[in-house]
Amino acid sequence: MCGLIGAFMKYTREFPRRDPARDKHPHHRTPQHHASSVDEVRVQPQPLMDKCNPLCPLFRCGKDALFIVNKPIKGRILRVAQCRLTGGDCINGECQYAGCRINSLLPDGRCVKALEKRISRLSDEELIKQIQSIEDID
Repeated sequence: MCGLIGAFMKYTREFPRRDPARDKHPHHRTPQHHASSVDEVRVQPQPLMDKCNPLCPLFRCGKDALFIVNKPIKGRILRVAQCRLTGGDCINGECQYAGCRINSLLPDGRCVKALEKRISRLSDEELIKQIQSIEDID
């Protein structure tokens, strides 16, 4: 057995496995580490109206039962979220195992980020006018 390993080591020492010149070609480089964390890459929530969307990159299933399939629907190929537990379509934020990586999922299945976009932001001047009008009424 030792003779076989020794012969293999001898073979790899004499003949390098790769030509160093190949490393210069862009297709032969080792892959770089891609950012996969939510913190490193700015991922935006993708809610459907106000409801949580299982196709959102921030949606997660507590049982890891979520998978995405391409389904032909009315002649178009659409991405559809499926559940391995039920064998059917994912029921979005209504499922007890549904979650959000940035904790934006409300108990009723709505997305906080979608609600924040709907609420209009008031400028400081408008806010002061509203406060003064309320104080005048009192």
